[in-house]
Amino acid sequence: MNRVDYFRDLSKELRAVQNRIRNFIGEAHWPSDGAWKESVLRTVIRKYLPPSFTVGSGFVVTGEDVSTQIDILICDDSAPILFRDGDFLVATADCVRAVVEVKTKIEVSKVEAALKKLNGISDLMKRRCVHPAPFLGLFCYEEIACQPETILNELRKVNGEPTASYVIQALCFGDNEFYRFWEFNPQTASDMPYESWHAYKLEGTAPGYFIHNIIEFLFPRAVEGAENLWYPADGKESCLAGRKRRDNRRSSL
Repeated sequence: MNRVDYFRDLSKELRAVQNRIRNFIGEAHWPSDGAWKESVLRTVIRKYLPPSFTVGSGFVVTGEDVSTQIDILICDDSAPILFRDGDFLVATADCVRAVVEVKTKIEVSKVEAALKKLNGISDLMKRRCVHPAPFLGLFCYEEIACQPETILNELRKVNGEPTASYVIQALCFGDNEFYRFWEFNPQTASDMPYESWHAYKLEGTAPGYFIHNIIEFLFPRAVEGAENLWYPADGKESCLAGRKRRDNRRSSL
């Protein structure tokens, strides 16, 4: 199984859909363009999940607060959902397993706001003591014009208080740039807490890593010991472009 080619084909598939809708609508109706891309990513993610999971968009509500609108919301159907109409969901925090913010493109100056949105949803859910913790991620179809250190600094600035919110797990910018949080150091066999984000420069495979990291987060036992079925054999640590500890009270890496 050639997972590198598979990941690259997945990137091309997402890119083809992105270009196809632009060919039809040109510069008009950009909200529709964005909604379509959210739908495409939801469809791809849905292909991997069992029927016991619902993939949609909508809101998370608690007795005290309501989240901002969420582009991709993955819910566990073993818990009740307050409202469902097609792909639109209104869910309580306890049934939410993943939250993804989707962008067509994003300026460096807007990254902080996107991460703050995710962190706000995370904070809302942590106040409800949701267990297991949800996957939180940002997916952008276009590349971003900055160095990895800039994104890593923004992650720690916004999401660097472990006691306040759940961790933002993964980010993808275009076909080549991927960020992942590691609880333990993937480069050693140590079981000491590591709690750091890694930035990777990958060649055409970043979307595949992002999507498969959602699957791994939801089903760690299915992936553990069978990584060669889910990821390219060579891994991504050789493509490491930067790292940063999450806790902003500790010295940075």
